Amino acid sequence: MRRSFTMLDVDGDGRLVEGDVLALADRLAAAFGMSEEAVKITRLRNTLGELWVKDLSSMAAGGSGLDSSEFVAGMRKAVDNDREGVVERLTAMVAAWMDIADTDGNGLIDEDEFVTMYAKTFGYPPEALKVAFAKLDLDGNGLLDREEIRRAAEEYCTSDAPDAPGNWLYGPL
Repeated sequence: MRRSFTMLDVDGDGRLVEGDVLALADRLAAAFGMSEEAVKITRLRNTLGELWVKDLSSMAAGGSGLDSSEFVAGMRKAVDNDREGVVERLTAMVAAWMDIADTDGNGLIDEDEFVTMYAKTFGYPPEALKVAFAKLDLDGNGLLDREEIRRAAEEYCTSDAPDAPGNWLYGPL
């Protein structure tokens, strides 16, 4: 969850606000050379907005955004109170994200698309991303399908096991 906070805190000020969360869509648009008005970017922005409204906005103690501790505690509480809803919203967000990265339009994410997504959006090193991809590719076919992504999203937000494959959803640990 701390990794998620760092990814979401786009301006790096240690406080998570709605603008940080929504800016991820713009970063991904830039990584894949898409217009910020593209349908896929709008879909991602909408799923991120829903995540903010339903799960994140109420977690801030002082109303001025979330710090890392509030985010981690709040996400744990959200999962405890509405596991299915949180997993559904995260899965929708990841699916929208992956639709943007699916440059060949086959509905699957290959290793190159995965590496491009995280290397260009967050600057993660390609070799580490290849390791992360292999951990997520549960059937070993060199592609991530919707079920592998859904399972990884669920595992990421519900598992405390450091070796769980889903913990590699957002790149190397």
